[in-house]
Amino acid sequence: MLASATAFGTNGIFAKFAYRAGLATTQLLAFRFVVAAIGMWALAMLLRQSPLRFERRSLISLFGLGAIVYTGQSLAYFTALQTLPASLCVLIVYVYPSLVVIAGWLFLRRSVSRLHVVALAGSFAGLVLLVGGAELHIAWGLVFAFAAPVIYTAYILLSENVMGRVQAISASAVIMSGAGIAFSAIALVQGQLKPPPSPQGWLVVLGLALIPTMIAISTFLAGLPRVGAARASLLSTWEPVVTVILAVILLGDRFSAVQAVGGLLILAAVVMQAGRGGRTAPDAAGVLP
Repeated sequence: MLASATAFGTNGIFAKFAYRAGLATTQLLAFRFVVAAIGMWALAMLLRQSPLRFERRSLISLFGLGAIVYTGQSLAYFTALQTLPASLCVLIVYVYPSLVVIAGWLFLRRSVSRLHVVALAGSFAGLVLLVGGAELHIAWGLVFAFAAPVIYTAYILLSENVMGRVQAISASAVIMSGAGIAFSAIALVQGQLKPPPSPQGWLVVLGLALIPTMIAISTFLAGLPRVGAARASLLSTWEPVVTVILAVILLGDRFSAVQAVGGLLILAAVVMQAGRGGRTAPDAAGVLP
């Protein structure tokens, strides 16, 4: 989960570089997921984890997660990044750990421990300090930014159920295929299904496909059935720390003392969750059959 969060932390950085290189949103996302899907299918075949061996139910579920749920989340997030600061987008998106815990409690009858509450409060307080200073302005970008964590909450809970029956690498190949096909169709309708305009654009696409897609998604899916949805979302709060560090190194952003305190709070929440041992039993956690 921490390896996944580190890889996902490069997402916003690659997005900013992509927009600088002249790439459109659906153009970028179509090539990102098509390239990533090809890579993941090759890796799955090499490891003899062919997705074609899945039961039809699992195959359809995974494809739907990619084509509908993950596509919606990615589109909302990258659309928000066009008009809003990356720090503000990260803050809004990281409402999702709270949403996962609340949704698990409401719909799956999962218990919420005091440690969960403390970790959630600490991680969110850390995020506020880490990306503090962003100003809210009513705009369509803000609507997309708020939609992203809601959709991502559904993705986490649904994929946790499916991932209990399949292997992570082959499952990632199917999910990315669904997202790649969906984004290619959207880009085609918008007249944006064309190659990146420069070598720099291709480098950004390849980096985005490899690091915050292939590596990030496959390691996330591998960790999800081992730790559960609520703990996975909390451990993933390491992602914005990575984003800020990379922004300081690559984009020249300033790192204040307040942001340092926020990063330490997030790290504390990660350590609290990492030290709790394995996930709860399926019947106790309320995992759907």
